[in-house]
Amino acid sequence: ELGQHRPVPVRFRRRSVRRTGQRLQPRDLRARWPAAKPDPASITPTATGISIYISKRQSKLTLMQNKQAIGVWDAKLGRQSATGDKVQEGDEITPSGSFYVCTRNDKSKYYLALGLSYPNIEDAERGLSTGLITQEQYQAIVDANKAGVTPPWDTPLGGAIEIHGNQGDRGTAGCIAMTNDVMDILWSYCAVGVPVTIGP
Repeated sequence: ELGQHRPVPVRFRRRSVRRTGQRLQPRDLRARWPAAKPDPASITPTATGISIYISKRQSKLTLMQNKQAIGVWDAKLGRQSATGDKVQEGDEITPSGSFYVCTRNDKSKYYLALGLSYPNIEDAERGLSTGLITQEQYQAIVDANKAGVTPPWDTPLGGAIEIHGNQGDRGTAGCIAMTNDVMDILWSYCAVGVPVTIGP
């Protein structure tokens, strides 16, 4: 009979969240309870004041909000990046300078990808002065950067520099490779237009 039995209380075990120092690790930013992974195409970043700094010397990527670090993670850079700044297509060097996220690709063969606005205006000026690109190519790069859109990626300066997943153990042809867990975090924070600085 229903009146003769008392319900048995259900007890849940509390789950712990791991932290390393004061910097958030990928696990810290996940939900505490299992949930279906959302379709990346349906995620629209809403955070403001977001920026990225990439240290070529330390091979680290720092995600910041209002100049405060949200997380710092290992990055794989271009295989020849220790030799200096990117000069041209195929040199396997990650470029240095100030850029912005100009594309978001959730169908990348490298999991997720945030395209960067290389070549920038300074790269175009260098390319023009050395005869690497034409006046027309120079102007197209300058116009795209001023408009905040994707600059031409098919000039002798190279292009299609991305922050992407599927990190692996080796360097890249010039992109910045992260683990897929970190790319989930970057994808959720970084809209088109987010500034990205690549420096020492």
